[in-house]
Amino acid sequence: MNPEPSTGIHRDLFAPTLLRALVALCFAAVTIFWQEPSMGAVIWGVGLYLLLTGAASILLQLRLNGNDHVDLGRSRQVPQSYGLLYAVGGVLTVLGADGPGGLALYAGLVMGVAGLTELALGLTSRTTFPLGRDWTIAGLVTVLAATGLVLVADLGAKALFGVVGAAAVVIGVTHLLAALSLRHEDRRGRAPAGTA
Repeated sequence: MNPEPSTGIHRDLFAPTLLRALVALCFAAVTIFWQEPSMGAVIWGVGLYLLLTGAASILLQLRLNGNDHVDLGRSRQVPQSYGLLYAVGGVLTVLGADGPGGLALYAGLVMGVAGLTELALGLTSRTTFPLGRDWTIAGLVTVLAATGLVLVADLGAKALFGVVGAAAVVIGVTHLLAALSLRHEDRRGRAPAGTA
């Protein structure tokens, strides 16, 4: 059962969800319109995308910590764990990846582990928490992208950029829709009786 909007959960979830959507959509737009990126640009782009995704997840955790009505049980700190993994993974990708194989190794490993963690959180909370279904989709898409990175590592920079960009499109769109829904639910919860 979803929490009542009056508890402020929807308002607290709105900003980090919108931030993650905007990060993903901006990154996706870059991957679509940049037709011939260098390998260095792809490494920096993916690294920054992972770092900013991690920042959005950590912001989400801070918002969850500030609301006493959030009940994720033992999973309460999971967004922080995969947020830190994304952030550290983004830095390691920029510092450690020196070619397609390195990018597939660093970014693929980080996205695989973080995606599985987010997928597990989503599956356990998909009917009980407002972002449960979105976490499920994001986790699954991230795991598929991690697998794709390994499979296309020999095809060059544009292919690697495209795999992560395609996942970012799906994540960005689902999180943007989720953010708009959260905003609507928050406004409905704060509206005087009879005006919602």
